[in-house]
Amino acid sequence: MALPVQGTYSVNMRNPDFPYPVVRPAVMRGAATALLVMTCAHPGPNAAPSKDKVEASPGVVHVVESGQTLWRIARAYGIELDALARANNIADPSLIETGQLLFVPGATARLDVPPYRAPKKKKNKKRDRDDWMWPVADPEVLSRFGASRRAHDHQGIDVRGASGSPVVASRAGRVVYSGSGMRGYGKTVVVDHGDGTSSLYAHNSRLLVHTGEHVERGQAIAEVGRSGNATTEHCHFEIRQRGRAVDPLLHLDPPGEIRR
Repeated sequence: MALPVQGTYSVNMRNPDFPYPVVRPAVMRGAATALLVMTCAHPGPNAAPSKDKVEASPGVVHVVESGQTLWRIARAYGIELDALARANNIADPSLIETGQLLFVPGATARLDVPPYRAPKKKKNKKRDRDDWMWPVADPEVLSRFGASRRAHDHQGIDVRGASGSPVVASRAGRVVYSGSGMRGYGKTVVVDHGDGTSSLYAHNSRLLVHTGEHVERGQAIAEVGRSGNATTEHCHFEIRQRGRAVDPLLHLDPPGEIRR
């Protein structure tokens, strides 16, 4: 008697403005495992290039639901975050969206993953601009959002900081990445704020938090450095809404009007 077929899925990294996997059902014959056909052509600036390959691996496909993060999905299935990211060719763990399909290697059944609920913000009439704060003290912007680079436009802002000075969380949230595996970014922290937004802090000299930790607004999460592709000590700061980079200066108080 033939075994039931789990399915075949194609992971495509073709669109540079969509730097995370798009998984489409395909046809599979005579096998009880799921195949991942991974192609990488013109990846986004955060995607690691790879050659076309076909891997046979048992597992299931998880459909991302609202409020779920890659870290929560990995924890629910008992798999390391880095392993889940590698299996789906994800360079930035914060870049997943509702409806996206993720292949979970080694899993035998689809699981319900509880969504992340952002902590309720206290009302403060004196504070505006979405309650974001600068990641370093006495900020001086070295490079602005959208500045032309050799291979892409600048996805954030570069803010000068003294070597070893604190880099703080711009808003409260959950750390979904803390490491040095993002190409060119050096030692990096990514915080998911639970409302469709995330923030990224790169080129640090030292990381002070781990994946999965909850951090408060203004909490030190790293120290300023020049790791990765950096020529001077600074914090590369990004804000993403639904996975798309936006200009952080639209959400921050002007440097001369900073309120902590």
